[in-house]
Amino acid sequence: MSLTKTNADSLNVCYFQSGGPTAVINATFKGLYDAFKADERENKKFFVSRFGITGLLEDDLFEVNDDSLPELEFRPGSYWGSLRKKLPEDAHDPLVEKLMANIKKNDIRYIFVNGGNDSMNTAYRISCYAKAYDMDIKVIGVPKTIDNDLFGCDHTPGFGTAAKYVANCVIATSIDDKTYQKGRVNIIETMGRDSGFVAASAILASLKGEQPDYIFVPEVPFSIDEFLKKVSDCYKKKGRCLVVVSEGIRDKDGVLIASDDSAVDSFNNAAVGGVGKYLSSLVAKAGIKTRGIELSVLNRASGFLPSMVDIKEAEEVSKRAYLAAKAGHTGVMIALGRKSNEPYEPDFTEIPLQNVSDQVVTLPTCYINETGDNINPSFIDYVAPLIKGNAIPLDEDGLLKI
Repeated sequence: MSLTKTNADSLNVCYFQSGGPTAVINATFKGLYDAFKADERENKKFFVSRFGITGLLEDDLFEVNDDSLPELEFRPGSYWGSLRKKLPEDAHDPLVEKLMANIKKNDIRYIFVNGGNDSMNTAYRISCYAKAYDMDIKVIGVPKTIDNDLFGCDHTPGFGTAAKYVANCVIATSIDDKTYQKGRVNIIETMGRDSGFVAASAILASLKGEQPDYIFVPEVPFSIDEFLKKVSDCYKKKGRCLVVVSEGIRDKDGVLIASDDSAVDSFNNAAVGGVGKYLSSLVAKAGIKTRGIELSVLNRASGFLPSMVDIKEAEEVSKRAYLAAKAGHTGVMIALGRKSNEPYEPDFTEIPLQNVSDQVVTLPTCYINETGDNINPSFIDYVAPLIKGNAIPLDEDGLLKI
């Protein structure tokens, strides 16, 4: 299929959200749209591809204007919808030809893909297609993931708010259990399929004197027998035990402790979740009072407990993304770094999408204790600045602003 170049006078933008949401993903959209509006150049439209790349594939784009937007700063979920879809490597696959024809038809010059590892693969593929079709399209990746596992980033938008939620859930659960002279084995399950950053954030509870007895992350092989012995000994000694586990913990052979192997997405990622309740059932069989607490989607939908640092950085990465495209850059992701910790100051750089695509960053072993069953206090210095800044994003009726 032959396509001529896009209209040289057009400055049309297309944005889409991809993969799992975060509590600040819509703040990222807001930052990008604000940068678009601040651009004084003419002949420009801002399109959104609804439900990930679906809108582009089906030529069903939504043109955004101020009147069409609610308040999005604290809104959870992907407001524009999301999708996990792996694009073909072959630039002349019929699906790709359809995609590029729709990009041409709408005179799109800038494409912004807001997502995590798999989404950066999508962005990279589109940038490769643009070269193959000799189309002047600037493709920029905008980071997002609570898992905090994007290559080239010190941390990612979404992680700070997720960490804040986990830490406060741990504190509240620990204090609640102390209501009783003898408590139970509480097992809190966090998100984190391949990396343990979210679960590790539970160590922040130690700042309030409520440190978990154990934190298990995917980076360390997990033994059910050793786990049962540890929690049993802890319960006998203290009359209670507080455990945090990542949903992605695996045994010594790399097999997930709990998963649905039959359910995988288009990127071949296994469905995870339920390990906390599974481990709790094993503890119960040993005759110990227990409860499995699965934080599940609330890990990523906790916009009611926002980190303002997280929100501001989510907006800033997309503003930087727009400026990068405007400067003629393409095939890159805006990486979020850290200039200093005291005082905390972020920085922003560009990294080739090819370097990010399909890469997974894991929790550095320096943050994991020698026995592999808890997190070192040094992780607090890393994560504490990212949860700062409070807001009450509730309407007068007491419910979340959406």
